[in-house]
Amino acid sequence: MQADVVCNVYDSGAVHVERTDDHRQLVTLPQFNIKISSRLADTPRYLQFPGGEKLETDDNDTVDRLMEKFSRTSWLYLVHRLESRIKYVAVGLVLLLLFLWVGVQYGIPLAARIIASRLPSSVLDVASRQTVSMLDRAVLSTSELDSATRERLLGHFQPLLAAHTDYRLTILFRKGKHLGANAFALPDGSIVFTDEMVRLSQHDDELSAVLAHEIGHVVHRHGMRRIIQDSILGFAILAITGDITGSSELFLGLPVLLTEMAYSRDFEREADRYAVECMNTHAIPLKRFANLMRRIEDQSGSEEQEGLQKWANYLSTHPLTEERLLAFE
Repeated sequence: MQADVVCNVYDSGAVHVERTDDHRQLVTLPQFNIKISSRLADTPRYLQFPGGEKLETDDNDTVDRLMEKFSRTSWLYLVHRLESRIKYVAVGLVLLLLFLWVGVQYGIPLAARIIASRLPSSVLDVASRQTVSMLDRAVLSTSELDSATRERLLGHFQPLLAAHTDYRLTILFRKGKHLGANAFALPDGSIVFTDEMVRLSQHDDELSAVLAHEIGHVVHRHGMRRIIQDSILGFAILAITGDITGSSELFLGLPVLLTEMAYSRDFEREADRYAVECMNTHAIPLKRFANLMRRIEDQSGSEEQEGLQKWANYLSTHPLTEERLLAFE
């Protein structure tokens, strides 16, 4: 039953609630024993009586005075006091933005590193198998390299592979087609070289240098860390905005994410440092990596001038900067 009422609260704490039309008493309390909802700006408040009756009022100031006199003030009342003052709102907004920036810049990457380091190998295997299968159907095709070239390269790669037996490294050759000259690492340790990358190289050590770089991505689990980071960020946006329309798409772009995504500069620097250590250990001249990257850069530039736009290439998935090549030159 709903009715317009008047609630009288006396200094003793007694409460009388009566109808406004016929003054019939609906609730009588000898002492103030009412639960009051927290204040949120100027939205209506609710007074919950012991018998289950509920009174709705928008006279927030009067309700606040009642709480100060008869009730213990909730900590949420402090929230109202803060949101009522523009300077506190401004400070709170700045602190929130700072918190979000720190979380995205440091918190999410740290969480992704911890999670990726604890994932079982079965998860990495499933992700990689599905990725290769989808890439073979949509982007890549069977390698056209002759068996002698593949065997020669596998033999040349053997010292690097033997030094990383714990990571179950596997070399795969594919024709890149629109992917062009490229190489990328999958979470399970599979490293794909395209035919175009092999043909562009002028020395097997150049491909060994690329292999050392990709091994760095495998060792540090950059692929899974990036996927986890994007997933955490996506779910965080979902929690803040309540938008669920894009949540299912987080995992649908896995093949493109692993091959076309621009690794963060931190990932690239980390993989570069690992490559330098590997190349020094195995007596591979550092300039081999820089020479191949320069050649890819020159080819990419000339093709763009001719209007032959590639869907992706090694420079789009591994951003090239002079700073990076200095370490190899």
